Amino acid sequence: MEDLETTVRSLISRDSEEEWFEFKENWFEPHEIGEYISAISNAAAMKGLQEGYFVWGVNNDTHEITGTTVNYQKDIKHEPLQHYLARMVTPDIGFTFHEGVFDGKRMVLLVIPAAVKVPTAFDGVRYIRIGSSKENAIKYPEREAQLFDVLKHGLPTIETIEAEYQELSFKKLFTCYAGRGIALRQETFRKNLGLLTKDGKYNIQAQLLSDDCHMPIRVSIFRGKNKASPLFSVKEFGNTNILLALDKILEYGDVINLTCPLP
Repeated sequence: MEDLETTVRSLISRDSEEEWFEFKENWFEPHEIGEYISAISNAAAMKGLQEGYFVWGVNNDTHEITGTTVNYQKDIKHEPLQHYLARMVTPDIGFTFHEGVFDGKRMVLLVIPAAVKVPTAFDGVRYIRIGSSKENAIKYPEREAQLFDVLKHGLPTIETIEAEYQELSFKKLFTCYAGRGIALRQETFRKNLGLLTKDGKYNIQAQLLSDDCHMPIRVSIFRGKNKASPLFSVKEFGNTNILLALDKILEYGDVINLTCPLP
């Protein structure tokens, strides 16, 4: 984990709470803290993050550092809080408490590793975050299914998502590489460039590099300094190999670029 103060200040600089972190001042309810561990761990996994956070000593509305009196070393029915939480959290994810003084005020940070392979549960229940709310995952089967899918297959990427179009050709790709002095082999280029899903289907990356990517790419020029200004022209560069399209866009930019005279 990065420096404690750097982490906290990064979190409070955000406009609002997100699913993978939570702010409280002195609120403290042991069983519900366990539920938050489950929810934030699962939320971090859904965001592709390594960990999430629960922060005491920050005002939830203003993100002002107010300090906290929370005692995470206390016993819960003759059992240390951290042992109680660890015993109830499954699987064991190795969450940790940290404290420090920022701007003269005491802060407590609970670092919660993201779920791996299976969702994190507390007391036998899997929790998720919907906005800033903490919910029992069983009430939201579609979201729970998404969580399981991410934990099994990882976050969707252009390499893992199957392309909408499977009848693809790559003559322009071969030409593009040849122009850069690189020879592609017909037998191996699909594997070497990562153009196939695990099921052997063309992925989104393959579609982008194909002769017809079926995706429009337009360059719009406005008469003023923002998109609220009158539209001057629109030029289409899409529906072709994305590398060639980008080259054409750069060439077009050089043509229309006007050098402003120095004052």
